[in-house]
Amino acid sequence: MTWLEIIMIVFWALIIVITIIVEINTFDLVSLWFTVGAIVAIILAALKIEPLVQIGVFVGISLVLIIALKPLTKNIRSGKSIVKTNADRVVGMVGVVTKNITPGDVGQVKVDGELWHAINQDGKTILEGKNVSIKAISGIKLIVGPIEEETKKL
Repeated sequence: MTWLEIIMIVFWALIIVITIIVEINTFDLVSLWFTVGAIVAIILAALKIEPLVQIGVFVGISLVLIIALKPLTKNIRSGKSIVKTNADRVVGMVGVVTKNITPGDVGQVKVDGELWHAINQDGKTILEGKNVSIKAISGIKLIVGPIEEETKKL
């Protein structure tokens, strides 16, 4: 196997990993198409198909999936086909920070006996052990705000 073939396999594997991480963190169907394209491209790379063909197939499959499945994503984003899971029940509740929440970083909050990833849009650090109010849910993260008065920990 030549160095170029190895580089292409590693490149497509990185694309797959990155797009999966993005999809897991957003749940907005923004990178799923590229994951599928990269899977086909890595198969072509393993079969020693030329890199330009791999790139063309990756772009082609990704574009076809985006165009063909765009109506589905519009329905999902508009909420027409979203099944409520009761996760929104925690909005308005009080949680306890179990991992510091710092500006630009994800912390952790325990609410209703469950641990959640959490961010603070106020741009302030919230230290472990402090109570927070759950303001909203974005993807799989809670949007929280500090509570000035100490209340009963959950």
